[in-house]
Amino acid sequence: MVLPESKLMGAICHGSLFLGLPILVPLIVYLLKKDDEFVNHHARESLTMHIISLLLGVAVGILCMVLIGLLLVIPLAILGLVYAVFAIVAIIKCLSGEYYHYPITSKYADSWFNSK
Repeated sequence: MVLPESKLMGAICHGSLFLGLPILVPLIVYLLKKDDEFVNHHARESLTMHIISLLLGVAVGILCMVLIGLLLVIPLAILGLVYAVFAIVAIIKCLSGEYYHYPITSKYADSWFNSK
């Protein structure tokens, strides 16, 4: 059984996107809560998703300004919307006590953090 504070800490990691601190909060939680596997899992997953989304957003933004112009504004908006939807789904799953794996980025979370 997952403790309520573990669920909340995991949800805060995913919700840090909406707090304006998408990398800092999961990183701090990951470093401080290594003993709680549930919180650690959600901190790893959210940190990986936030880093990859930030890198994709910066790359598309630069391409939008330099090469293609306004053609990539719509994909950039779609990327942000998908990112927000994934975060909301992760928060709901986390608060219900389930382990959540982001599509596509979970394999990076496993390799970056050497999880089991």
